[in-house]
Amino acid sequence: MPGEVSLTSQVGKEYMPVTGGSQLAYVLFETQPSDVMAQVRMPLNFSLVIDHSGSMKGAKLRNVKEAVKLVIDRLEPTDYISVIIFDDTAQVIIPSMPANDPVGMKAAIDRIQDAGGTTMSLGMIQSLGELRRWNIPNAVSRMILLTDGVTYGDTDRCRQLARDAAAAGISIYPLGIGADWDENLLDDVGQLSGGMPAEFIRSPNDAMNIFEQQVQSAVAVAVRNAVLTLNLPAGVSPRKAVKVLPLIRDIDASALSDRRVVVPLGDLERDTPQAVLVELMLDPRPAGLFRIAQAELSYDVPITNVIGERIRQNITVSFSNDANQTSQVNALVMNYAEKANANRLVTRVLDEYKRTGKATTKLAPNVTRVLDQETQSALEQLSQGQSISQEQVKSIGNKTRKLTQRLDDLLP
Repeated sequence: MPGEVSLTSQVGKEYMPVTGGSQLAYVLFETQPSDVMAQVRMPLNFSLVIDHSGSMKGAKLRNVKEAVKLVIDRLEPTDYISVIIFDDTAQVIIPSMPANDPVGMKAAIDRIQDAGGTTMSLGMIQSLGELRRWNIPNAVSRMILLTDGVTYGDTDRCRQLARDAAAAGISIYPLGIGADWDENLLDDVGQLSGGMPAEFIRSPNDAMNIFEQQVQSAVAVAVRNAVLTLNLPAGVSPRKAVKVLPLIRDIDASALSDRRVVVPLGDLERDTPQAVLVELMLDPRPAGLFRIAQAELSYDVPITNVIGERIRQNITVSFSNDANQTSQVNALVMNYAEKANANRLVTRVLDEYKRTGKATTKLAPNVTRVLDQETQSALEQLSQGQSISQEQVKSIGNKTRKLTQRLDDLLP
């Protein structure tokens, strides 16, 4: 039935000036399950892949074990869970089974001890096998992958396993604890699988909250396989698309063609909107109202046998000679654009620093003003030729991709 999902759109400027040249237009799309999906709860097919190498000794492993036990307590008996540990080998601690023996499962977790090196792909292989063990109708299949270090000699294999997971409908949600893990690899593994970039567990004490968020995220999935497509008329071409909620992430250029933009959104969670900001170049037009795109959102709700449902809407702007009209901007849309640009520039600075040990890119005040004080201070250190810690690098990257989760502080 229609009505499972809402789709709203806003343009950066409702009135564009009549000029002799092309102009940039911003369009913001926001979607999330509607209230009619409030009671939908799909079964979970969870696999936790935990690094227990020697570097996890002490508070890290102790807190992670407690966080895993919290996950077990949050699952329903109809959910499935497996737990794999890895160092330079891998071992299935809990084979995939219904989450109906929490006492026995938590006892198995308590027996985990630190040992060995780090070969992450071995844990991923075992996890994929467990996630595929049963045919669980309509299940949300996720791998939660935690490490505190750099895997040895198998980074390409990890990326390929992420692609294999995506092909099997399994999303990977990587977690990095401490300062020494490879954020580029973990980000790739998450995104290649259709999951999320790595989440940073800055302190072992934060592990409980992060694992709780992972369970809540999976439980909230109500809609699957969502795809936003823009069909563009003649005289309109796409320049860029970026996801701005729940995290900021540039959409790969392969999603943009001359007359179409296709953005896979994947799972939609209750109470967690997804938003996409698209930049379009508009050819000159005379005064009047013009359609600049037709948006289509397709999605599935397998638990209610809704497959391939579609919502469509037209996106229009007016061209005007009235300077009062054309000077008006949508503050919300431009706030998203400002923060997406800030994330892009900060990422460029961090990438240069990680690559060369220095940062030559200078950030303008209109960029740094949207950043928190810790990030501003660290970037100022870099601009003065000083160094920052790996923990600061990870923290800045993690925070700047979440800039759009707080917008009310900067709206005019």
